[in-house]
Amino acid sequence: MAALKASWFKSNVGDHPLSADYRSVFASLQVKYGVELVENVMCMQCPANFVCMGNHNPPMPISTMLQDDNATSLLYGVLPVGAGSKLWWVPCPHVENTEHQVFQRHSIGLSSCFRSAEIWSPHGTHLSSLYAFTFPALLLVNVTNTSIITSIVNINQDVFTNKMYALSSTVPVMKLQSDTVLSDRAWIVQVEMDVVGVVAHYAEKLGMRHRELVEKLHTVDQNTGAAFSTLIPLLWACAVQENTPAEMATPIFIVPGVVHSVLTEKIVIRTITIIMQVLDIADPKPRHVFQLTSRQLTTSVSALHALANPLFFVHNNLCDAYYNPQQAYADCPRRFPGTMLSAYTTHNLAEIRLSPEENGLLDQSNVLHGVFAIDHGVLSQSRAFLCPLNTFTEHTGRTATTGTDSVQRCAVCQNTQFWSQSQCQECEVDTNACEAYDATMRSRPCSWTRDLQCELSE
Repeated sequence: MAALKASWFKSNVGDHPLSADYRSVFASLQVKYGVELVENVMCMQCPANFVCMGNHNPPMPISTMLQDDNATSLLYGVLPVGAGSKLWWVPCPHVENTEHQVFQRHSIGLSSCFRSAEIWSPHGTHLSSLYAFTFPALLLVNVTNTSIITSIVNINQDVFTNKMYALSSTVPVMKLQSDTVLSDRAWIVQVEMDVVGVVAHYAEKLGMRHRELVEKLHTVDQNTGAAFSTLIPLLWACAVQENTPAEMATPIFIVPGVVHSVLTEKIVIRTITIIMQVLDIADPKPRHVFQLTSRQLTTSVSALHALANPLFFVHNNLCDAYYNPQQAYADCPRRFPGTMLSAYTTHNLAEIRLSPEENGLLDQSNVLHGVFAIDHGVLSQSRAFLCPLNTFTEHTGRTATTGTDSVQRCAVCQNTQFWSQSQCQECEVDTNACEAYDATMRSRPCSWTRDLQCELSE
């Protein structure tokens, strides 16, 4: 733990303004393993953004490990709760406007691959609150099953932890759905997935078969992020199925961030097949939905993006700058209500031929999109919102297709800068300044929202 605490200061990716991945996972890790209780923990998971190689090796920040290899591109983690080898880290996809990207800070999730995003209109569906979750997941509960509904309303810790694999600290959103092709009247319950709990549930299988799994997912992913983004949500749904009777609740996993397209839909279906085969997880295969589909964006794509086959990423759980006087994410009173989208592309496309069983699973997914009205409304560029907390408006010189106003793109500061007092300011770049001044001090390097800080080592 002493080695971990010392290296923690060198991990400066916790406050990427467009990425809630690290913040959410790290907070969950602290709750589960708590620093105060760590003396009583015989074995704990490798912390987010750290690599733990060997039984007795101290955790190592991924940025330190990659610097030794002279890595020049930004990487994101396959497992958002730490890794056992470099295989758990893959390059970010090709990002739009690469001349403005400086890939030096290594980040935890696919969302932190992006340094800018455009504001689009709010996404109106039957699942209208998904933007407020980092790792959203769905439970379909028949209205006649009152026991689990009572447990959800009463925040029953055992049910949340061991049945739903959800975080009780995030209030679920419940909505009564009328009769559908899925079932009779049912409750749709939106919860925050317990990523740390899911990984712990499958830790042994992941540890034994991670090399085979990552190699196969890397092939099918085609540098889109879709396969790797499917890993934990799928395991969540499988864990719920294993511990919750089907008549009590049906899990429906959401592919976080990655937007549905004719390319990503097949990647996700094939990923489900691969993961369940490699980890020897029994059927049935869980159903899934995307949060957003590219069909809702196609009316403006040609005018806005000079990309071949653009892919999109939607950023969740961002903080509304106007309603947050503390200028911090810890106690954000209101989430950013618009839709934040980043565009990217890939040059490694290959056709995926689905089996009849996989095509059936794909049809079920498309049915769910209709049931939840996910692709019913077309989104448009919007200037109705301020940029989210700790981002600034980047002048693109482009105009929207519906008028003369420029498209509103929000960006984060460059690697040598941090956001303070509503502007980007230059960082102190000597990351060992504190140790050189006093041996009892530790340097917390400049991050996206603060300059280098000195803190006493414990």
